[in-house]
Amino acid sequence: MNISELKSLFIDYCRNENGASDKQLFGLEYENFVLVPQDANPNQTYSPMPIEGETGVFSVLDNLAELTKDDEDPLEKVYENEMLLALKSPAGSKVTIEPGGQIELSDRPRSSLSEADKSLKSYLKLLNKAVSDFDGRLLFQGVQPLHAMEDLPFFPKKRYQIMFPHMLNTGTLGQWMMKASTGVQVSIDYASIEDLERKFVILNRLSPFLTALFANSPLVGGSPSGYLSYRSHIWENTDNSRSGLQDQFLVENFCLDDYIEWALKAVPYHLMREDKVVQTTDYNFQELLDDKHPDLKITMEDWEEHLGMLFPVIRIKNIMEVRVLDSISPRYTSAVPALIGTLLYNETAFSSVQSILMDLPLEDYQLYKKAVNIKALQAEVNQTNFAKTGRRLVEIALEALGSEDEKWLMPYFEQYTKEGLTPADETLELFKKCGENPEKWLADVLKKDDY
Repeated sequence: MNISELKSLFIDYCRNENGASDKQLFGLEYENFVLVPQDANPNQTYSPMPIEGETGVFSVLDNLAELTKDDEDPLEKVYENEMLLALKSPAGSKVTIEPGGQIELSDRPRSSLSEADKSLKSYLKLLNKAVSDFDGRLLFQGVQPLHAMEDLPFFPKKRYQIMFPHMLNTGTLGQWMMKASTGVQVSIDYASIEDLERKFVILNRLSPFLTALFANSPLVGGSPSGYLSYRSHIWENTDNSRSGLQDQFLVENFCLDDYIEWALKAVPYHLMREDKVVQTTDYNFQELLDDKHPDLKITMEDWEEHLGMLFPVIRIKNIMEVRVLDSISPRYTSAVPALIGTLLYNETAFSSVQSILMDLPLEDYQLYKKAVNIKALQAEVNQTNFAKTGRRLVEIALEALGSEDEKWLMPYFEQYTKEGLTPADETLELFKKCGENPEKWLADVLKKDDY
């Protein structure tokens, strides 16, 4: 297959309307931790949810399936061989398990913010009910704030069993990414290749500001880490061959071929053959295309699977996925699609944002990433003040949303952005009020009913 043939997959995606003639749907993915009572250790009140047993991941999936069996859109069990792997509804929503036992909702595409917000809140109430039998608690932080990586469980999905040891070869924090991080992800549609290219550049240029606006991972190991978004710092030290912010994705003349050529240099973790996993970590995708693997003839399905194993800040598949945001409280999560969807889909807002972001120096962007990981909206790089620019970006979205839909973004703006603050600042303030006692802080956080 040549570049033109690989590109044809994205052209086919443009033709797939997915029920929306204007292709302006958005998808929301939401990860969170679950903690369970810790009776054995008197110094800890809660510990990470295990995989097995009455308080484990498999039990929670069983409970969710049982609780929704009579619904119009029930969650049905998905297996990998004989292991319960995930849940999926007929309409397309999924509940999956991340490597450290984090639980993720991948909601089906939605056409309105109210619909997406209602779906997320309903799911979290359901999840809370599914863990209530053993007094499980939901925690909304971008990184596991108290427990060491070796204390976190490991979900034995075949892909994870390949990825986890491979991470030791690609960076210093890849295993932390897998087991100890959670995020909010928003997916945006594109109507044509030209539409994809212009949106992709703006999303990449927007990405450090999104990290700054929604930073929420300042605690690691029960202490301040020195980063307001430690999750973003983790991603910078995971695997630079398949993740990060690439300079060629920031330029005005970016074309899809640039993304394809970058993707060809990355290594797929595995490919599937007759329901069996074939490990491919010794070959990048171009080498597989060149028949370097003795047992694999590459197909378009392999290319599609490979695209889902890439982790840039903005990932292109049948949609564009924004991957740079820490998980935040459900109370404010709808602010994320409200901001991103409005800035990308509203032409007036898009033009305003384009005029701001395209004037920023390309050479400053790697500095932006490192600065916002540490200081979020308090960051300043050369002439760029993140509190000022971040506030302006949100104001543009609020102006475009209008009075009916601004309610999804305005509370977050008033609580945080207007004053140059983030949820991470709030976390550190509460931690200080609790005498920097991590267990006392956790007890206070878990009292909140955010959903």
